[in-house]
Amino acid sequence: MNYLLIGDQVTRNRLKTGKRANREASIGNRQSAIGNRVALARDCRWSIDNRQSTIGNLNGPMGYTLLELLISITLIAFLMLALLIGLRVSNGAWQKGEARLRQDHAEEEKDTLIVRQISSLLPYVVASTDPKFPGRFTVLEATAGCLRFVGTYSSGFRSGSGLELVEYGIVEASRGNAVLALRETPVRDDRALFGQLVRAVTYDPETGEAVISYQPFVLRATDLPLMTGFSAARFEYLDSHPQDGQGPAWLAQWKSTANKPYPAAIRVRWEQGNQAGEKMVPVRARWLPQ
Repeated sequence: MNYLLIGDQVTRNRLKTGKRANREASIGNRQSAIGNRVALARDCRWSIDNRQSTIGNLNGPMGYTLLELLISITLIAFLMLALLIGLRVSNGAWQKGEARLRQDHAEEEKDTLIVRQISSLLPYVVASTDPKFPGRFTVLEATAGCLRFVGTYSSGFRSGSGLELVEYGIVEASRGNAVLALRETPVRDDRALFGQLVRAVTYDPETGEAVISYQPFVLRATDLPLMTGFSAARFEYLDSHPQDGQGPAWLAQWKSTANKPYPAAIRVRWEQGNQAGEKMVPVRARWLPQ
């Protein structure tokens, strides 16, 4: 009897222990399920955040608002306008510099032409066969407004080109506008040269020397204008040994004589507004041919 009671008690204890274990296992399973749900919720939240971040990164640099586009276009327009203005200013400065360079080069060429041409002056004498004007005449007209001589330098060839009758004339093209013009004529023969230059020949009653009246220099359309825009201009001639025994003097007119047929130098002086200038050229010719 006692043994039966003890066995029942043991069985009951075992059942209680099994129920308690089942309850504890059920509670553990529930807690594990709750933990899994919490982890799943965290994973879903992380995935959503990553997707939002990815979408934000994709939409940020790839899309622009209308205001941003208008601002960008306006800035580009201002940059293009500044570039065009800079190009226009630089182009204008380049054109002005090139024009000034061409002008300086042309003036330098004209100065070189005058110097070389006057330096090529030759002592040339014409023997007249006209019974009205017999004798030998030096081809040189040297006045304040005209310079005529025979030289070897031509503006066309810029080198020795045979004999040329060179005529420099200072004429007033308009009021207050003087022009220095050049005329060149090849020397064919003395007779034609004499007829082209000389208008009349008279003789000084005291010395008996011939006084030549040259043809006036009249500006032609074929003449080459070397200098323009002067208010006044003139030629002057250097007498290195004047008769009064004083120092060298510049004369407004030169008269050739047997002792001094040519001046030591020739210069042209001009006035342009408030500025004045001059160009002096030494004369190589000294004596007349015999």
